[in-house]
Amino acid sequence: MTRPYLVFVRAGNKSTHQRLLAENPDRNWDCCVSWYVPPPAEDLAEHYCDGGFNKFGGFLEFWKRRPNPWPWRYVALVDDDVYLRPGDLSRLFEISERNGTYLSQPALNWFTYTTINVLVRNPVCLMRRVNFIESMAPCFSIAALEQLVHTFDWSRSTWGIDVSWAYLSRDKQPLYVLDAVSMDHTRMGDGRSTALYRELAAMGVSPAQELQSVLDRFPKKLGRYRMLKSGHVYRPGIPPLLAPALMRLFEKLKIVVRVRKQVLRSVRNWRYRLATRSAQ
Repeated sequence: MTRPYLVFVRAGNKSTHQRLLAENPDRNWDCCVSWYVPPPAEDLAEHYCDGGFNKFGGFLEFWKRRPNPWPWRYVALVDDDVYLRPGDLSRLFEISERNGTYLSQPALNWFTYTTINVLVRNPVCLMRRVNFIESMAPCFSIAALEQLVHTFDWSRSTWGIDVSWAYLSRDKQPLYVLDAVSMDHTRMGDGRSTALYRELAAMGVSPAQELQSVLDRFPKKLGRYRMLKSGHVYRPGIPPLLAPALMRLFEKLKIVVRVRKQVLRSVRNWRYRLATRSAQ
């Protein structure tokens, strides 16, 4: 029997999907794996799909061959270096459906590798309204998927695809980061270019130029990625009069996340330069 939700993973040799499946025997989600390496012999997931240059291209291949009628009410497109604790993916879907979210994502844990501080978990909230959802683990309602799937081939590098969702949803549908469900980004990188970026370079594809080509589609600027002034859902038990101030306080405390990220990046780059010199 088909479960009500779907997790789509673009997977390599070190994909976390095997752990996620093993740790969630009572999950409410089906899994579709799209390999970007030669597929190993496994039959853990309900669906497997090939093709596509990146995660979104892989999903488009699955979308072309989708069952009719589409059986899943929400779909999360998860990178293969994302990890959520047992039961949290199920909770992601339950909270999304209970609140009728259009497009959302789990929050990032404080001491994992992050790029955008507003998407880091705020312990005061169950969910916060933001102006941007990134491409690492977006959770689409079926309505959002149908309205935004046409953007999935706008960029081979994937840069700019998530920005397009912010533009297309602005003033129409709210976007949420779910602080009640958090995730780890398990691969920080070591300063070396990944296989994807090496392949893009060989093709003459510039991620920065692809991002700009997406931005050029929308004349009005989005501005910085930020939390909006209203629309947030606070955790039960927090005094309503104090909750907004506490939420803003934790947003300011995220400077700790930013400083840690800068230190780790400096150490990573230093190690890479040292290794490069040693190899010469």
